[in-house]
Amino acid sequence: MARASTFGSGLIALALSIALGAGCGTERPPVTGDGPGVGVGGGGGEIFNADAGSVAPPGCGSQPDGSQCDCLDVPLFVDPPTIYFVLDRSGSMSVANKWNKVRLTVAKIMRSLGPRADFGAAMFPDPSTSDVCAPGAEIMDVRPGDAPSSGVDGPTTTALIHATRGAPNGGTPTGPTLDVVRARLANVPRRAFVILATDGAPNCNPGASCGHDTCQLNVEGWPGCPREGPRNCCEPPDGYRENCTDAASTLGAIGALRASGIPVYVVGLPGADAYASLLDEMATAGGTALPTSPRYFAVNAASEDVMLAALKKVAAKITGTCTFDLKEAPADASLVNVYMDDAVLPYEPVNGWTISGKTVTLVGTACERVKSGDVLDVRIIAGCPRIEPR
Repeated sequence: MARASTFGSGLIALALSIALGAGCGTERPPVTGDGPGVGVGGGGGEIFNADAGSVAPPGCGSQPDGSQCDCLDVPLFVDPPTIYFVLDRSGSMSVANKWNKVRLTVAKIMRSLGPRADFGAAMFPDPSTSDVCAPGAEIMDVRPGDAPSSGVDGPTTTALIHATRGAPNGGTPTGPTLDVVRARLANVPRRAFVILATDGAPNCNPGASCGHDTCQLNVEGWPGCPREGPRNCCEPPDGYRENCTDAASTLGAIGALRASGIPVYVVGLPGADAYASLLDEMATAGGTALPTSPRYFAVNAASEDVMLAALKKVAAKITGTCTFDLKEAPADASLVNVYMDDAVLPYEPVNGWTISGKTVTLVGTACERVKSGDVLDVRIIAGCPRIEPR
């Protein structure tokens, strides 16, 4: 989104005093939400337990007659992909508490997938500097997902929550951030995928130039910056070219990731719809375009439920499978159960699951729910009598 802060002490006297009524000061008004946001520490909606541990799904071990049985997760024999989140924490993410909702939603995805993926994350601009256009930085290095825990956060999910506590602020240096990410992922040994979540178009390029149709102050209708011109609010001396949409370098960075074998999924958060055509191009460049427009994954409401539904669909594109190979065949297949999102899935061969040797297969509607992203958390539990349809 358009950047609200000044870009250097030598430019401040040339700020958009006519267009924005800012006069001489240290910051432009955060008309579109850019600029310092509200912190998300403390009570900011964090609902996760930070204690690591492995907890059996509800009801596991309890029998109808009141007796108990041992109940343990069955290890899966998998080669987990790396899912790397690139998160926009520009100032506009403070609007409608988007930043807090996004980071907690990402944590939910990580918790649901657990050991079926490795995870890493970066956010932009770089939170360690006062430069509001600094390329983003890694905030969590690539590490395995947490062990199954039935809603209890392990160390990886907890690390993500803690690393994203800072308040939103600054601009949207998307292209340079993705270049940083590509260098970081060059040494990751497994299949890697990038999920980019942003609420606007890239900017922050001082070498960019644009007409009023790609000047973000004009596009977003800042006061004195008409959408149809003739004033171009990104042109000096009244404006900063850092507020131009930086399409070329961003598309180039996404293309470079794809060329190195790393697809890029684009998630457009509320506020991004003004740049839908560019986000479509970004999804196409990333090799993940949907068949119809919007070709990116559009989130149309600043709601955790809506964000979660969209990110689950993205995650399902990467990890969705209906076949689970166990490390070894269970000693007694009649003591195996499958749980989906902590609800037991009855054993039956049409819309439930089957087992053959060390392979568990979801079938029918159960498989469809996983492939569509309606369910991410699939656990295979051994030790208690198999539950079958009544």
